[in-house]
Amino acid sequence: MKWPRTLLCRTTLVIASVSVVFQIFAIGAIAYYALVPLGQRAADDLAARLVDVAEGWGQLPEAARHDYLAHALRTYEVRIGAADTPLSDFSKRLPYYYFVEDALGRRTGLDLELRSDPRESQWLWADIPTARGLVRVGFSSERSGVFPPGALALILIVGTAATFITSAYLARRLTAPLRRLSTAARRMGAGDCPEPLPGGGPEEFDTCVTSFNHMVTQVRDLLASRTILLAGISHDLRTPLTRMRLALGMLSEGHDPELAHRLMRDVDAMNGLIGRCLELGQGFEEVPSETDPSALLSEIVDAARRAGNQVEYHPNAPVRVRIRSLAFRRVVGNLLDNALRYGGDEPTVVEFDPERQEIRVLDRGPGIPENEREAVFRPFHRLEPSRSTRTGGSGLGLAIVQQLVEANGWQVRLATRPGGGTVANLQLTNVESLTVPR
Repeated sequence: MKWPRTLLCRTTLVIASVSVVFQIFAIGAIAYYALVPLGQRAADDLAARLVDVAEGWGQLPEAARHDYLAHALRTYEVRIGAADTPLSDFSKRLPYYYFVEDALGRRTGLDLELRSDPRESQWLWADIPTARGLVRVGFSSERSGVFPPGALALILIVGTAATFITSAYLARRLTAPLRRLSTAARRMGAGDCPEPLPGGGPEEFDTCVTSFNHMVTQVRDLLASRTILLAGISHDLRTPLTRMRLALGMLSEGHDPELAHRLMRDVDAMNGLIGRCLELGQGFEEVPSETDPSALLSEIVDAARRAGNQVEYHPNAPVRVRIRSLAFRRVVGNLLDNALRYGGDEPTVVEFDPERQEIRVLDRGPGIPENEREAVFRPFHRLEPSRSTRTGGSGLGLAIVQQLVEANGWQVRLATRPGGGTVANLQLTNVESLTVPR
């Protein structure tokens, strides 16, 4: 059996196991030091009465024995029977009967055994030797009126159930703040800043929650400052870039057109890089809406075709799914741009599987080595180290894809396309209100 990994289960099992072991030990101690001595003392008293009645019966004359029978039954709850009646064995479910046999053996010096009469199964008999022969005396099996094994088993069962219920309740109370903290940490790791967690509870948990809330506030302020900084830099840089662009357009009429064209291209590259940096630093506060991914893919593919690119895509029947459509456009658009940039002269293929909610972008480029498939999602990481804009992009496209995918709970992975090239798979996991046509 595998040891459970959740803190709730582990805490419950540890507390319950210790409690059950203690219950077993306590029951064993009570039985050994209390119940067994009491049972032996009661059995010894009963054996003494049986021996006394048998000896008294053997010493009485025949005329007095009839009254003695009534006296023994009324006073000692003991009967005297005929020694010639056949007896049979019975099931000794209680240790008490063994105690009675041991006590009779100690008092008579013989190995005596209790037996039952098939005609009166509730009575138990013993043949006790006296000076005038064997005397059969008996007592009712209902005399003890107790069943210690059943009582101990009931205590153990009820105690174990109560222990597990109480342990689970306490463990749940103790781990509830940890579950809230874990959920908030996952949201924060996905790019979302959760609301401050409520305090209270044990002091250690309260201190941890206070520290986490302080960290969330700092991260939120840091992200806000980063966005403001990037927006400011973008604004301050784009203004002179716009003026430079206008000036280059005017210069190209009377001076070297080729030089002006190269400068214009550099300005466009700088402007695009600023846009990418700003996009990477923006928060993702878009509200999910019910959208048709197939229709969005058609719009993205049509825009790429109008730009002169070869893209193959066959639209599917409409489906409805609740996602962030702007994030979807950014992710698919960046994956498509990456495939078009490195895909060579062959057409890029876009596929959509509505059953699995998976989008695939396939190209026939040089492919991505397996050991680089995680690294290409890091900002500014490029497989081609020259940093030239003619051989690659800014290194931010896939980084933006990774941020948006993590923020929306989707999955993206890169694989080798059969026959050469790369397959980018976008899995729309964690979607809502999914409707697939039949």
